[in-house]
Amino acid sequence: MTCRVLVTAAGGALSPLNIRLLKAGTRNAVWVGAVDVLNEAAGRYFADAFATVPNGLDDGYVEAIEALVRDWSIDLVLPWSDEEALALARVRGRIEAGGATLACASLDALEIMNDKAATFERLQAAGLRVPQWEVARDPDDLDAAIGRIAEATGEFVVKPIVARGNRGTIVVRRDVTGAAPYQGSREIHMDAATFDAAHRTQIAVDLPVMVMERLAAPAYDIDVLARDGAVLRAMPRRRLNPAGVPFTGGVLEPSDALMTLAADVTAALELSWLYDYDVMTAADGAPAIIELNPRPSGSIAAAILAGVPFYEDLISLMRSEPLPEVALPGPVALIPYTDCIAVPLKALP
Repeated sequence: MTCRVLVTAAGGALSPLNIRLLKAGTRNAVWVGAVDVLNEAAGRYFADAFATVPNGLDDGYVEAIEALVRDWSIDLVLPWSDEEALALARVRGRIEAGGATLACASLDALEIMNDKAATFERLQAAGLRVPQWEVARDPDDLDAAIGRIAEATGEFVVKPIVARGNRGTIVVRRDVTGAAPYQGSREIHMDAATFDAAHRTQIAVDLPVMVMERLAAPAYDIDVLARDGAVLRAMPRRRLNPAGVPFTGGVLEPSDALMTLAADVTAALELSWLYDYDVMTAADGAPAIIELNPRPSGSIAAAILAGVPFYEDLISLMRSEPLPEVALPGPVALIPYTDCIAVPLKALP
């Protein structure tokens, strides 16, 4: 039987590839309906149907998805952005009233994942490794937190408590001069003098923020499919760009430490469905969680291309089917490249 899937945020750079991978599995026939706030989203050309919808934070978003679930006879709703996962989790009953399954955890769990301070509190309570961190709520807090965390190494990180894709992240380092984007990402790396002269005052206006110890490469994403706090499938990927954005490829290399970390995090939040955990390396070489994403990563495509069938497994989870045994790939690199599709002129929005 064909599984009819609705995916959101179809304008992402890797959305066309992910839609193709959803439809390319051998265990299920899959029909994909895609939505995005932009009419020109590239994913529209790879989906079986496409619609524009309001931003996930805006009035009318939930009603638009509700109508499409009904009109497209959707079986599975898979949010591909943080805001949309949270918006839909708030009205799960309405989305699932017509027989669809919403593939994301409870609202409580998603709100913890979306809040870096709440994430660290929950993981610390479960005995898991996170960076040294503090929340700065006023300028005195900010100065004190920076002083404590920078004391040992002269380095620290300041970032918003809620943000996506490294937006607003400042990394203060001893080995740089001036300020520049890191590896083409939204992270800005700088020396302490530049931070004090050009950024500290603005951050004091934007409070509260997180102040954290600076972790190092190697950095990883761990793609995780789970049910009721138990990992069903996991695959760590070492980032070729440690910042993660832009995605420049990765090396799939499972390790006992990373697989154990994935299992412990999943259990701590009692998660079900498909997620992406961001991990970096502490000074002693141990992996430490830096962020939990309340939806799958677009770069999960790398693991699927290497033979880890996350999307097919997601549909099997929805149908309460057992997952097949799959050997995780050994060290293998996945490299993105630019592709194109030819479409009739009348297909343009």
